[in-house]
Amino acid sequence: MDNGVMDTENTTILRDFNETHSNHEWSPFLCQGPSHLPTFKISLYLNDLRFDGCGCSKKKAKIDAIKNFNLYTLNHDTSSKANDTVESDIQVGKRKCTDDMIENSLSKKLAIEHQVAEHQISAICILHEIFPGQTLIYEHEQSHGILETISVIVSGNKYIGYGKSKKEAKEIACRNALKSLYDMQPIDNKFKNQIEMLRTDYNDAKIIDHFARITDIVYQKLEFDQIKFKEYSVIASIIKMTKDDLNSAEVICLATGTKCLSGNYLSLSGESLHDCHAEILTRRCLLKFFYKELMESVKGLPSIFVPVFIADGKKCKFKLAEDLAFHLYINTAPCGEARVFSFCDTEQQYNRLNRGLLRSKIENGAGTVSVFGREVQTYDGVAQGERLVTMSCSDKLTRWNVLGLQGNLLSNFVEPIYLESISIGSMFNINHMKRTIYGRVENSIVKLPQNYKLQKPQLRGYGILPRRSVTLSPHCVNWIINEGIEIIKGSMGRTVENKLSRVCKTSLAKEYIKLCSATNNLSTLIDNETNIFYDSLKNKNKNYVAAKNELLSTFKSLKLGTWVHKPEELKSFKLNVGNAINKIDIIT
Repeated sequence: MDNGVMDTENTTILRDFNETHSNHEWSPFLCQGPSHLPTFKISLYLNDLRFDGCGCSKKKAKIDAIKNFNLYTLNHDTSSKANDTVESDIQVGKRKCTDDMIENSLSKKLAIEHQVAEHQISAICILHEIFPGQTLIYEHEQSHGILETISVIVSGNKYIGYGKSKKEAKEIACRNALKSLYDMQPIDNKFKNQIEMLRTDYNDAKIIDHFARITDIVYQKLEFDQIKFKEYSVIASIIKMTKDDLNSAEVICLATGTKCLSGNYLSLSGESLHDCHAEILTRRCLLKFFYKELMESVKGLPSIFVPVFIADGKKCKFKLAEDLAFHLYINTAPCGEARVFSFCDTEQQYNRLNRGLLRSKIENGAGTVSVFGREVQTYDGVAQGERLVTMSCSDKLTRWNVLGLQGNLLSNFVEPIYLESISIGSMFNINHMKRTIYGRVENSIVKLPQNYKLQKPQLRGYGILPRRSVTLSPHCVNWIINEGIEIIKGSMGRTVENKLSRVCKTSLAKEYIKLCSATNNLSTLIDNETNIFYDSLKNKNKNYVAAKNELLSTFKSLKLGTWVHKPEELKSFKLNVGNAINKIDIIT
């Protein structure tokens, strides 16, 4: 039914009820849920009976209660209605006792309800009332993602809001303006309580909005040959920040994408990207950034890393500069465990048996499925048509929070680097995120090698349910600071020009060997061999391998599933290190 028709019908129901039942009474409204997506509850008292209603607005809650009343009257004949009205003294006493208990419970919440009622005044109206002589400028910002973006300019400052509709985005933009203005100038006492309520989550909201804004600013400045490359539904970025200084936040890399490699394009030479989901691509871009920064440190240039010399004075390792931290921003919850339960959930469902299971992405499809029954995949099986299995982003995030962002090879040069925080722009559920990121293994993973730990990053986000995106772009964009953009064809795992990506296994292996050469660690790490297999190179870091095995065995012991690895053949390619480090060839 059309929304306009439904609104008209609901208005008629409410008007007719008010005209025919003048002796009814309403309880105060109760408001539950987040401020941007509230649920209202109310009780209708009529003929000594109570009918409850709920809805996403006060009007819809009343309509729901009236419909419950109408349903009741339809199911009772005239005599039963009379009996319900003319009850025995005992029945009346019981009902009054129950009503008294309800009213006592409600009266305890009167102050809160009063604030809630105030809170429901539109932030747009408040902003216009606070600035009666000022023309507030609203703009529909360009948004290629899954949320609408609206900005409002107040006193020369722009405030941005995100929502599943333009109306919601406009309201949130005004709320953000009010939160910020609260610190800058006196606010009329009439609205003080409401704005203070809006500010209860202000610190987290301010950080999320700032990360989203600086990510969008970088993205909008990128130059694309074709507009179709710019469209996206998921975007992720990694932000470098001096601890506790939001003004120092800087986007280091970002990526868009929702695609995985098609089995038809598997490469035995490490030349194809297997996973082009935004958050996974972003982390691979961070690895490229780390290599560049390490080389800068080797040359004695300014870098995020500082050298640390081992006792023998020959081997050189590095550590992250003091007070630096990395933060992950994603405009929606990562696929898998963090997202699959977040559409419509209740407190009573948190202990369901299928919570916490490892999940995998589906080749040429959307969403994730449990890994049970898909524990092993082979190259010839994929070649004959079996779907390529790729672990979900949620599970990979869990892995990063144990093994670090730097990965296996770079662990030879730096200690594990962990995320300081994860910010989610939509579909955020704190219980699901905690379970995903660390909760499902925190009481079981105990035998980690030195320097490894289970990181518990700060989690923050918005629970907005975004507009459903029915078309997902086949292209994935990645950007690294001072290195420009690269556009990937997600199903191929290569650039749109059919070239190797700068963040595929082969490309990053070259960066690693260059770093080994620059630090005189090459002979030690590859045992004086001219050629070495890629998987052999990765197996040399015993601590990293031990930490990985501990995590994967923990998943298995908790009956959460077996981590599904790519076919072994994909890791067994040779790297020719030779003497000409800058002319490395890949031999299949």
